[in-house]
Amino acid sequence: VVDIAGLVKGASEGQGLGNAFLSHIKACDGIFHMVRIFDEPDIAHVEGNVDPIRDMEIIHDELRLKDLELAKKVAEDLEKKVVRGNDKTLKIDYETINKVLHLLNEEKGSVRFHDWNEKEIEVLNKHLFNTSKPMVYLLNMSEEDYIKKKNKWLSKVKQWIDEHDPGATVIPFSANYEYRLIDLSAEESEKAIKESGAPR
Repeated sequence: VVDIAGLVKGASEGQGLGNAFLSHIKACDGIFHMVRIFDEPDIAHVEGNVDPIRDMEIIHDELRLKDLELAKKVAEDLEKKVVRGNDKTLKIDYETINKVLHLLNEEKGSVRFHDWNEKEIEVLNKHLFNTSKPMVYLLNMSEEDYIKKKNKWLSKVKQWIDEHDPGATVIPFSANYEYRLIDLSAEESEKAIKESGAPR
């Protein structure tokens, strides 16, 4: 597991850590998306306020736009070889990448949601598109909300994920709560969890 800095709007165009972040993502097999759903005035948010729906949309858009940029470059190269150079051995590559272009540009979708055949998957594996990777959503709540099992954003976030990333794993947790348990022994940790009534 590699911890990398968060994406900001415009990262696909180089904003924030931009391309450095996206190159790190390219080497990963999957993505844990940490989503902030707690309010804390002393902890600044890069966008100025807490809005997990906006934050998830930014991440999805930036990953899609970076994939679109890559797909365009690959398509241009393949067009020279297949259309102009009449290289029939790369025909499946050309057709697959054009499907990717349509999916990303017209449908605003992710590569992992399309039903690809075996040969198309072989082509996709050459390029490691960001939106082909499975995503797990880690919903970071306040300690109080986690223990009470209530948060004003939970249902909205779950609805958004069900619509935009159906079947994805969603894990609500509290980083602050977990941090407090780190230095406790197994017995102390068990006791603290039991006393707080927090989910196990």
